[in-house]
Amino acid sequence: MSQRCDRHGSRKTDGGFVMSIALKASAALMLMQGALWSGPAHADWRDDIGTFRIGIVAEPGAGNTVPGLAVLTDAYTKALGMKVEFVVARDYAALIEAQANARIEYAIYSATAYATASQRCLCIEPLVAPVDSDGAIGIRSVLLTRDGKLPDLAAMQSHRIAMAPSGSVGGSLLPLAALAAEGRKV
Repeated sequence: MSQRCDRHGSRKTDGGFVMSIALKASAALMLMQGALWSGPAHADWRDDIGTFRIGIVAEPGAGNTVPGLAVLTDAYTKALGMKVEFVVARDYAALIEAQANARIEYAIYSATAYATASQRCLCIEPLVAPVDSDGAIGIRSVLLTRDGKLPDLAAMQSHRIAMAPSGSVGGSLLPLAALAAEGRKV
């Protein structure tokens, strides 16, 4: 696992660096939305929810520990004007289940995890989405061969295929679902 230093000289793993940026961006977004939602016309949704629960994925091996979570909780609480709790999931699959079962109201997803959650429960709406240079919204999977001897997808059954871990949404779950939908057996 590689490490890098942030602008303050703190060493972070790539995952921690990305998580730090995602948390800061999310906090900024919520602060802006909180300012817009703080009027009396929007007060009723806070009463209906009671506690706004936000789901995030912890770094592998970190358990339920997320550095700076108390500060982030305070920022969201002030921005939204209501009680906020964070639900820390071990992986995106657990985060998706939490959203599908209404244990959280908001989550920060990768594009792939968002697509999976959307298919799973039809219970989410994007705030932002990745867009390709041609305007297409979505994700793509790429199949690479070492020797070029796989002429098409039909020939996959006679070849050994390496994939990401079985719990990986983008590296395993979605590609396998797409292949199964096309009648391809892996």
